[in-house]
Amino acid sequence: MATASLPRRRSRFSLAGTLAAVGGAFLCGILVVRLQLPMLERINLGELENAEARKNRNIALANTLGWLGYRNLGASWLWLELIQYYGDAPARTLTGYGLAYDYFDHMLRLDPHFLLGYRLSSLVLAYRAGQPEKAVEILDRGLQQFNPQNNPDAWRLYVDRALLNFMFLGDAEAGRTDYYQAAAWREQVGLPGDEFRQLGDNIARSSLSSPLSRRVQFDVWLSVYNSTTDRDTRLFVLEQLVQLGTVLQTLPTGEIEILPPPLPDFPDEEPYRLRL
Repeated sequence: MATASLPRRRSRFSLAGTLAAVGGAFLCGILVVRLQLPMLERINLGELENAEARKNRNIALANTLGWLGYRNLGASWLWLELIQYYGDAPARTLTGYGLAYDYFDHMLRLDPHFLLGYRLSSLVLAYRAGQPEKAVEILDRGLQQFNPQNNPDAWRLYVDRALLNFMFLGDAEAGRTDYYQAAAWREQVGLPGDEFRQLGDNIARSSLSSPLSRRVQFDVWLSVYNSTTDRDTRLFVLEQLVQLGTVLQTLPTGEIEILPPPLPDFPDEEPYRLRL
């Protein structure tokens, strides 16, 4: 399947720059995933379907271990399975990330005190699976488990949720509230918090009608669109892109021409062509 074609533009504003500014929140998850190289060079769809069925059975077996009293063993097994699942890029290109939420859901029920698992959910579920609401759900569960008294890094969960609210869900006020809470938790462990309050205020001042705010969201969703060929994921992401941009036409080739929100300094930009 063809991926979205990216028009040339002279804009100083880029997705790479945006993600570089906020990507520190996901660094630990990225480093872990990079340790796992893709395992399959050649694979057919039938083999992939069998592999997906086996992974479903493994999730069930891990839960059985939990019922038998081996909760940490079951959670560790799912963690290793999740790393292999996410790191197998050729397979994910064909089948998408349909099992990602199940991995996180069951793993964190077996081990609800695994901070890295909550944080990695933002990267996988939002940026790859196109499921930011489910990523927020997982983070909410983590925020019920952690606080500054039992983990000095608990404030990072609020930062992760703030990014999801701002960049994916378009809820600037929720993003501001999360940054304020992150600041309060940082101060409880002896770290400065004012910079996060300032960041929250900046987000609150940028509304959804702001071209720059809408453009950030558009570029993030476009990166999700281009990272997968899974049809269901692409249909969901396309809905988000249509809400943020302007659909010009559907071409006879099946491609959709969509104009992104304009950048203030570069209003004249070629449309993107997106194909499912």
